Amino acid sequence: MDLINAIQFDSWAEFIDMGGYAFNVWAVYGLFALFIAVNILVPLRRRSALLRDLRRRGRIEDQVALNSAATPGVQTAKAESRGQLDETGETASQRAVDTRRPQQGDNS
Repeated sequence: MDLINAIQFDSWAEFIDMGGYAFNVWAVYGLFALFIAVNILVPLRRRSALLRDLRRRGRIEDQVALNSAATPGVQTAKAESRGQLDETGETASQRAVDTRRPQQGDNS
């Protein structure tokens, strides 16, 4: 029972003083609070940075897709690298867009 009575403090000043070990006790509490805060905040910041980067990359890919759709040469180069060209060297989308050019065998 003497241990329980020794743990109890008579005033807030004794509680803060921690029996003469205040610096050690409160430093450990402070480091623990810092550790918890870092382990909560760092993953949240990384997540937001990752999401921001993914959104930026998505916008860039969308812009590249729009630019490549507007530039047939780039689209042909991409299709050629993927092996999507037919025997005339065109992609299906180029044939659909290019309706002004006469087809093979058409002499008009």
